[in-house]
Amino acid sequence: MGIRILLVDDHELVRQGIADLLAAEADLEVVGQAATVAEALARADQIEADVAVLDVRMPDGNGLDLCRELRARRPRLRCLVLTSDDGSRADAITAGASGFVLKQVLGMTLVDAVRTVGAGGSFMDEVHH
Repeated sequence: MGIRILLVDDHELVRQGIADLLAAEADLEVVGQAATVAEALARADQIEADVAVLDVRMPDGNGLDLCRELRARRPRLRCLVLTSDDGSRADAITAGASGFVLKQVLGMTLVDAVRTVGAGGSFMDEVHH
């Protein structure tokens, strides 16, 4: 059985690009998408996802608070935080995230991160300058 993913990002083009990237992998399936915290919480109650890929900056809140709330509602759901800001790494861990990936990563790094987190591991992307 593949890894089921809830994808949360307020930018439609970013979300669609990530969805297309993940959908190209036979063992990954995007089962839900959301553009806001409220939408993500509603979708999480409707679907069975293994991993939530969360943007940090959202129009109605932030991905770290969303991670805390999702983990409280669905303890088996694992969160992978996706951000352009390396400074939120410690906050992501505190929020209960199993992974942290910078938005400027290569596509296969994100795929690896989703697989690692979906399998119960941790993935912390290192900053490469």
